[in-house]
Amino acid sequence: MPLAQRIAALPGYISTGDNTALVDAAPGHRFQMYLRFWQGSNGDAFAAYKKYRPQGRDERATFTRESSEALKEVCPLGKTAKAVLDGLRQRQHTLITSYGANGLHIPATSTAPFATGLGNEHPIENGFAFLTPYGLPYLAGSGVKGVLRHAAEELALFPEEYALTPTTLPAGDGLSMLDIWWLFGFEGAAGAIWDRGTHLGRAFAAALPTIAIREDLRSFIAALVTDTKVRAYFLDSNEDRRPVFLTRLIEDNTFRQSLSFRGALDCWDVFPEPAGDKLVVEIMTPHHAGYYMKGQTPHDAESPIPVPFLAVPALSAFNFHVACASSRLPEPLCTNWQALLQRFFSHAFDWLGFGAKTAVGYGAMAIQSAPVLPVQGAREGLPRTVASQAETVWEKVQVKFNSRNGALTVIGAGKEEAHALATDAAKLLASLPQAIQQKIRQGQFVRVSATVCGTKLCNVKPVP
Repeated sequence: MPLAQRIAALPGYISTGDNTALVDAAPGHRFQMYLRFWQGSNGDAFAAYKKYRPQGRDERATFTRESSEALKEVCPLGKTAKAVLDGLRQRQHTLITSYGANGLHIPATSTAPFATGLGNEHPIENGFAFLTPYGLPYLAGSGVKGVLRHAAEELALFPEEYALTPTTLPAGDGLSMLDIWWLFGFEGAAGAIWDRGTHLGRAFAAALPTIAIREDLRSFIAALVTDTKVRAYFLDSNEDRRPVFLTRLIEDNTFRQSLSFRGALDCWDVFPEPAGDKLVVEIMTPHHAGYYMKGQTPHDAESPIPVPFLAVPALSAFNFHVACASSRLPEPLCTNWQALLQRFFSHAFDWLGFGAKTAVGYGAMAIQSAPVLPVQGAREGLPRTVASQAETVWEKVQVKFNSRNGALTVIGAGKEEAHALATDAAKLLASLPQAIQQKIRQGQFVRVSATVCGTKLCNVKPVP
């Protein structure tokens, strides 16, 4: 039995005789307003046919198949949508250039599909984040800032886990939570760093003596605390009360939540340029629906239920932009903030990812560190990256493995990086002795001799 009639609510000036009138519409408009899968007047994708389900017939499979087909109609970027996307990306590129030393542009390529906004309501049960009114996929600047802050906190609190020393950090004397507050701001809401029972909280508590002797902590207190009497108490010239201030931050939740400080960084929305000028349909297969949704006992005999959702394909171009009010920062952050942000981006790309489903590898990125040069055939006005193919040999360099996306990264003496993505990385790993392969896969830092082609890792050999 076919599903109930599939209808689309279209304005009267759009022909409903076929789907050609919607070809040039942006993906977000087709997905949110004109999708040929809205059922009935209430917009419920199931209600219109549930009562017709015959005994023994799995209509869910039919729904999955039909919704996948409907999503495929959403994927292509029409001519107008591509022109709007190019205009947005060019506008951002021009604007960040006008910021000069107060702007940072990080071009990146996705090494895995990217998804965001899956929790948005939609009749196919999985939404997607499209920017209104353009109808184009985007990553909100607030999301970028949150990931970068998480990366910064990990680097600040656990430098030994990422083989960082003060000399490898741009600030020279090590990164601390105070630097993160200056850059990203301070909000007094509850968080893991304030709970000494958590891994983050214990690391933050251990770092307090180092933060307490920072001279710029006085300036931060002056900017953070608005109550004049409280501020005067902590900045008493006769007694150093910086440790007292930090202790109160941890122990007094009410006091902490009364404080707020706007950081110096502004992260802009990111508009990905999908590879092949189209989105893709991905499938998730959740198990144990009876256990999670109906309270039944979980068992191994349950079949997974395929659920389609939209994603930006791998090898798509992402341009990240960050503007900084550097005049509000203390030294050395005023001069080193760009180098720090580049380190945060690198860590986020390698270990965290952006968007949804990062725990299973979605949203992984790689920095395009090659010069930005125009490419023949590229759409006019947009920067494109061309990697030099000259081969160089990096002797005795560190190699690390990203278990989320299967990528290999080598870190040179000057902290420059080269990457090999999943397929190439698997071949390179297979060429190494089994013992070295095992160490790399376990996350141990191993030194190798690496052949690098531009920013691509071409070959690795064990160090004699």
